[in-house]
Amino acid sequence: MSGLIEPIVPGQVIFEIGQQIEKCFILQKGSVHFFNGREEKVSGIAPNTMFGFTELVKGKSTHSTKAVCVTPGTVVSFSSEVIKTKLSAYGEDNKLLLESLADQLLNKI
Repeated sequence: MSGLIEPIVPGQVIFEIGQQIEKCFILQKGSVHFFNGREEKVSGIAPNTMFGFTELVKGKSTHSTKAVCVTPGTVVSFSSEVIKTKLSAYGEDNKLLLESLADQLLNKI
């Protein structure tokens, strides 16, 4: 997997609701919060967390949340095709488990 290290700054929108999922991310430093369509915070993450891919597990192609940088840091961004390729290699049982986990995450929104 080849990624690009990108700086992020407070207030920076990393992705919007409805935006096509073209990149996924790993937060290296800083913090990111996620907001629903009513601009309510639904979750947040700390470093060493991968994000921006959950909807892909459910077969969706757009983001259902908005991701905003809260404290300065860096992310590693990589093509969503990497995740799609990995998902296609999973057996049916593993896909069902991942879909169940994705459902739980998305239902919190």
